[in-house]
Amino acid sequence: MSALFFRYYIDVTKYNLFFCVLFTIIRANLIEGIILFGTVGVLISFAAYRYFNNIEYYFYINGGLSKKRLQLTTFVINLVFSSLILLIWCIRYR
Repeated sequence: MSALFFRYYIDVTKYNLFFCVLFTIIRANLIEGIILFGTVGVLISFAAYRYFNNIEYYFYINGGLSKKRLQLTTFVINLVFSSLILLIWCIRYR
């Protein structure tokens, strides 16, 4: 993984964290927030990133990273990360 990918990952994850924290505060359910972080939150963060930073995709394409690869890798990382957190949560507190 390149530093260029991690820049994209951090930018997209900021939107995802904002949305998931807001959802968790409104619903008062941490487990739903963690599940949302790994699934639908990623898709919403892609839409938000495209809306606010669409021109930056050219920067990543010039760096050799396609939009599809960026999004797929980000989705897999967040899905694995949230699954691990849920697994640890279930082992620890159930």
